[in-house]
Amino acid sequence: MSMKPLSPAKTVFAMKSLYLLFWAAVFITGQYMTIFLRDLPFTTDFMVGIIMSGGSLVATFSQFFWGFVADHARTKNSVLLTTIAGLLIGLLLLITPRHQGLLTLLPCYFFLFFFNTIPGMLIDTINVENVDRLGVSFGKVRVFASIGAAIGAFMLYLISLRITLSSTNVFIIAIIVGVTALAPAFFLPATKGHAYKSKGEKSKTSYRVILQNPRMLLLLMFLLLTFIGVSMCNLFMGVYFATEAGLNAGLGMYGLFFAVCIGVEAFTMAFANRYLQRMNIYNVFTVVSIAAFSRALIIYASPNIYIMYLLAISQAMLFAPLWTHLTPYINSIVPMEMRATGQAAWSIMMSGVAPMIGSAMGGAIADAYGIRNLFGIVAVMLAAVGVVFYFLFRRQRRSFAGDT
Repeated sequence: MSMKPLSPAKTVFAMKSLYLLFWAAVFITGQYMTIFLRDLPFTTDFMVGIIMSGGSLVATFSQFFWGFVADHARTKNSVLLTTIAGLLIGLLLLITPRHQGLLTLLPCYFFLFFFNTIPGMLIDTINVENVDRLGVSFGKVRVFASIGAAIGAFMLYLISLRITLSSTNVFIIAIIVGVTALAPAFFLPATKGHAYKSKGEKSKTSYRVILQNPRMLLLLMFLLLTFIGVSMCNLFMGVYFATEAGLNAGLGMYGLFFAVCIGVEAFTMAFANRYLQRMNIYNVFTVVSIAAFSRALIIYASPNIYIMYLLAISQAMLFAPLWTHLTPYINSIVPMEMRATGQAAWSIMMSGVAPMIGSAMGGAIADAYGIRNLFGIVAVMLAAVGVVFYFLFRRQRRSFAGDT
């Protein structure tokens, strides 16, 4: 956290720099994790799904824990720094031993996932609470997360032109980039946990408050079911694109592919930000449903890597509206003292429970029917989820006509 108050321009620069560097590292970690696990000599597709499901289970409980800690901390900044450091240590532990079995792999993997999804949620929470007084929209700051992910992906492509990339040295690059993210994290504005009480005082916050909120509850169920499908796609998309199990394009070309996809997402957030901000939140949910369905369908129908580049459009449709609206919307419907807890709740669904279920289901389906057919099954599932929630959100919109 910043020891001396910075000027507004320098503070915004620190926010943008943190998004850029941290999400470059996060992209590398997230997109290549399945490939790393599948490269181990003792794993199968089904086992990879179970391992990643276990990691998501750990992430689910850790988000409850860290969300509560952040809301009750003297500053959320100290919790952010702790979790970034824990994430980097976890990555180092994961790649240091020569894993010959689950006995050495799982403790390192689960330690990593105790921290893995927390920093991103805390960065969003801290930044969204400070952007208004700095005179900048949240979307214009948040776009640097997409730019960072695109840079991370393109950087891997450039490196692959010089050396043969393995999943292990990809993670080494992620650690190096992640360490640089600690610097701007120190210069974020100090942000108090709104449930923080002096010694002897009692806090009245509870996750029960979140679950009793009808708008929050429907949002969480929508994110859960939609991102079960998205997680099933994410689980094997890298394997399908880069390895002999699918299109066999290689790790370097996979980096270039995702650089293009996330670059289109970043371009959309940067240059369509004014339009995105005017979208009604319920229209955002409809666009997200369509994008998630089309993403799975494109992967299933792609005969080569060139058709896969159409995924850039669905990537932008899926994440640009969501990142622009989700954090501000949740902050508007939960009590102030539970903002970090509210952000943790959606993160639990998208990065914890949904991947846990999706990874287990995806691994089993891929083993039984093949990786390509997995994407077709997911497309059908997401189409059904989208139709059901379209009508549920339309009904809720009538009850809460002031939502935007």
